[in-house]
Amino acid sequence: MSAGQGERKTRKSRGRARRVAGRPEILAAARSIGIRKGWKAVTIRAVAQKLGYTSPLLYEHFRDKQEILTELAIEGQTALAGELLRDVPAEPYHALLSMAERYWSFMLANKQLYRLMNGMEGVVIDRDRVTAAAQRSFECATAIVRKWLITECKSDSGAELLFEDLWAILHGMAALHLDRSVPFEIGRAKDCISKLLIGTKAQHALTTSKS
Repeated sequence: MSAGQGERKTRKSRGRARRVAGRPEILAAARSIGIRKGWKAVTIRAVAQKLGYTSPLLYEHFRDKQEILTELAIEGQTALAGELLRDVPAEPYHALLSMAERYWSFMLANKQLYRLMNGMEGVVIDRDRVTAAAQRSFECATAIVRKWLITECKSDSGAELLFEDLWAILHGMAALHLDRSVPFEIGRAKDCISKLLIGTKAQHALTTSKS
């Protein structure tokens, strides 16, 4: 190992060498600051101070604050997608209602992170990267929507659009709930999703009968 490599991996701390924080540690520190103080409080200097380092060490891993916040938003989208698909029922209708409940529970348990993921905090993140990551993460959830369409409408046409409609209902209610504009709760959200599915099935039947 060269002297330079050793220098990047450790720093002296009170006479003892200690490992320099990598990307996971930096993100964890930034997440802690954001959840406690708000995402505007996350700066390279603040994260470095929390870890006990100087700012230049963090620039070895992240270009700027925006990149750190973007990575946290992507992590949040990935975590949400994983939560939606945990132990979902086999029957697609109940699977969709289960995903709605998991979505709501995730939002309530991770309010600050949810706001960051969805650009609600007034901080700059790379929305294109976050959106692309979310689309990849939610492919399996979209597949469940497609399964419901095949089961109920005998066609998988429009699965992506229907998934976006379902997400719009949940996110819209969640955003209003978080902003304290309307005190929505999960029962009402699930009821709206059920109505959307019933309406989709009825519209498909009407279209099919006319063709």
